[in-house]
Amino acid sequence: SMSDVVKGALVDIPENIHLIGPLEKVNTYDLMEIAALGLVYTTTTGLEMAMNGIPVIACGETHYRKRSFTLDPMSWDEYYALIEKALQDKKSPAKAQIETAWEYAYRFFFEYPLAFPWRLMHFWKDMEVSPMSRVLSDEGQKEFGRTFDYLAGEKINW
Repeated sequence: SMSDVVKGALVDIPENIHLIGPLEKVNTYDLMEIAALGLVYTTTTGLEMAMNGIPVIACGETHYRKRSFTLDPMSWDEYYALIEKALQDKKSPAKAQIETAWEYAYRFFFEYPLAFPWRLMHFWKDMEVSPMSRVLSDEGQKEFGRTFDYLAGEKINW
């Protein structure tokens, strides 16, 4: 889990930082219920918080950054100013921003995923099931052709 990776990388974790492992009773969704503000780097948790009306400051170049439903600082000064303002204002995002987050999530989770024959973690097993000869065949092109067209630069037609 990422909590194990962080624990392995950091010798001393500051006492104000609490890592929540995958087997603990408290989870991300429990924290979202009590959160006044979300600070995220690239996790989809930020998207889920925005969908639930929680203001989100997105720091990393995550796929949902700059989609009008997150606060996107461009500098450390702006980051700290956004945190201060969000905590002082205690305002939920506008209804239109929440709706945009829901629409984005729908596209991301249900429309955007495209069939692809191989996975990084199981590449050689996948190559046995879908060797290049199958992927390039008529059958393979029906299944994966659209994905490869997009990877080659063709615009996605939603």
